[in-house]
Amino acid sequence: MGAFLRDMSILIIGGDKREAELFSYLRKTGAKVSMFGFEKYEYPNEIVAAENLMESIFSAQVIITPLTGIEADGVIYAPYSLEKISLNNLSVLRAFNWGTIVLAGHLDPALKELLISYGAKICETSKLDEISILNAVPTAEGAIQAAMEHTDITIYKSHSFVLGFGRCGRILALTLKALGAEVSVAARRPEVLAWVEAMNLIPVPLGHLAEKISTADIIFNTIPALIIDAEILYRIKSSTLIIDISSFPFGVDFNVAERLNIKAVILPGLPGKVAPKTAGKILAQVYPGLIKKMLKREGKKDGPGGN
Repeated sequence: MGAFLRDMSILIIGGDKREAELFSYLRKTGAKVSMFGFEKYEYPNEIVAAENLMESIFSAQVIITPLTGIEADGVIYAPYSLEKISLNNLSVLRAFNWGTIVLAGHLDPALKELLISYGAKICETSKLDEISILNAVPTAEGAIQAAMEHTDITIYKSHSFVLGFGRCGRILALTLKALGAEVSVAARRPEVLAWVEAMNLIPVPLGHLAEKISTADIIFNTIPALIIDAEILYRIKSSTLIIDISSFPFGVDFNVAERLNIKAVILPGLPGKVAPKTAGKILAQVYPGLIKKMLKREGKKDGPGGN
């Protein structure tokens, strides 16, 4: 990690154990790193706590929020905080200095525009290949671990469905196959289904999912849209386990699942739960480079001919 971070003021707001790991990595660069929203963290002596959110934002050159993202209400994922933390607050927004770099997993579009209007320079990180591809491994491992904990069958010889074949879906499907599962993959695009078949998995057009889903023992959803709706839920076995590892707004009608007594587990932020050291190291590998790139971009804007 570069020496350019030395003495830079970095504030981490919210997050889980991976952000705590990121804190440790960034401190080794000589950066002045503090954390807000970690009052309940089990190792409080290992972090530097920021006591006042507005003052800390005002003095920060870089602000890092969790990879899980921030929705329209502005509330930040902060399981170790004693109270809710929100950026969608006038007092908090006024604390931002012009040019403050904000690294966030993703932001609700309206909140993003609001932060930009107060001078923040935004980088949404959850969909960056250098993060999402590496994070797909602990996510897949965590999803399979959860399946083992919540079912009374083995992955071996189970009929598992993976909905979506993106970065995480692909690694998850191939890992399940390696464990001996019969794996069906549901996707929308024909070229993706061709890749599924080429990898010796069972392709299922998403539009035909309802016709095939009755054979599923375990369903893993990676698509952040309502895919497992009432029609699907009425067709699956009552013993089927559903694991949703997608992001907001998620992909399951949980009310219908509960009414039908179908176990549906939602597991956001898996890397931070099952492999925080690895997940924190991934962020530490990528974030310094992103900060450097954003600083260079701002430098060009401020130079001759800049805006």
